[in-house]
Amino acid sequence: MNENEAMDLLKKFVGFHTENGNEKVVADEIKAIFDKAGVPCKVIPLEEDPTRANLVAELGHGEPILGITGHMDTVSAQQEGWKTDPFKVTEDGDLIYGRGVTDMKAGLAAMVFAMLDLKKHEDQMHGTVRFLVTAGEEVGMPGATAMQAQGYMKGVEALLVGEPSGYNIVYATKGELNINIDMKGKAAHSSTPALGINAVENLLEFIDVISKRIKAAAAGKSNPELGDTVYNIDVIRGGQQVNAIPESASAEINIRIIPEFSNKEILAILDDEVAKFNKSHKATVSYTVGMDIIPVIGPKDAKLVDIVKSVGERHLKEQGKPAEIPMFGASGGTDGSVLLLDSPKDTAYVMFGPGNDTMHCVNESLPKAMYFDFIGIYKDIIDEYMGIKK
Repeated sequence: MNENEAMDLLKKFVGFHTENGNEKVVADEIKAIFDKAGVPCKVIPLEEDPTRANLVAELGHGEPILGITGHMDTVSAQQEGWKTDPFKVTEDGDLIYGRGVTDMKAGLAAMVFAMLDLKKHEDQMHGTVRFLVTAGEEVGMPGATAMQAQGYMKGVEALLVGEPSGYNIVYATKGELNINIDMKGKAAHSSTPALGINAVENLLEFIDVISKRIKAAAAGKSNPELGDTVYNIDVIRGGQQVNAIPESASAEINIRIIPEFSNKEILAILDDEVAKFNKSHKATVSYTVGMDIIPVIGPKDAKLVDIVKSVGERHLKEQGKPAEIPMFGASGGTDGSVLLLDSPKDTAYVMFGPGNDTMHCVNESLPKAMYFDFIGIYKDIIDEYMGIKK
């Protein structure tokens, strides 16, 4: 692999429109690359949508089994403010721009190159590397859900997630609940509001009630690795015109979960307040869950953590940079929350990948040198875990 090849693959990945869907084109591209190199792999379409698929590749045999994973989808690029074409990698100095360069097509491409390198040394491996490439991480995690149900995490003793962390080790991530609230009222002319039921006013009242109750229940509960529950009202919709009483309204709430205040506890509060509201109001409220994943906390003293830390610090030192790699828990969720659902509690979990804080933003960017460096970092991590001496 040279830098031109690395950029060519990243440009291909970014050029594929995989905004919350269409991941099979990326899976097919990876399969074509692996087939040419002799890396055993298969594309597994998702049952509900043939344009979406996972990919699984595996090298080596026996134990230990190291899982490495990355996702193919991105968030939407349909926002105003892009200075470049979001589906073309644009270079500006040391930075490269494009939707997904940070989250997480650079990390995915780096893992592809690491697998290609591993194939050359497969006869020296002491164990198995299983590469799990997923669809739909950004919304609902259908790819990880399918992989977990199909048994691809069986026997995996450590999971390396290539999500953007920069030169930081994340060994714990919060869970997540996305709640979609729908309020149904009755339309009327604004001059005769008594003839209608204002869905917007009722929605605001309901949101106020559940916000206060959830925040009160979360108060005083904290996790030493992950901190506090995070509660956000992110979207509110309602009304069609200023002279009409709105008959419907909706809201979307995002909650980041810690073990001390679980998904089930929060949903129980919602169920209770929905029942109370519908009993005492003319409007009708309901909710659906868009994302429901649990927190993941991996052991800090795991073999994978030690290897990632030593390899990362060695690479930083070679660049003449401060060589201390911080370790912490983070609010953002990953496919690990689903993939590790039934795994033993001592399964190692590390999120470590190229990226910065422009994920999900317009003008998403990444230092080009970091992308190249992580290709080498992943190769070295896998080699050390598999006992390969080059």
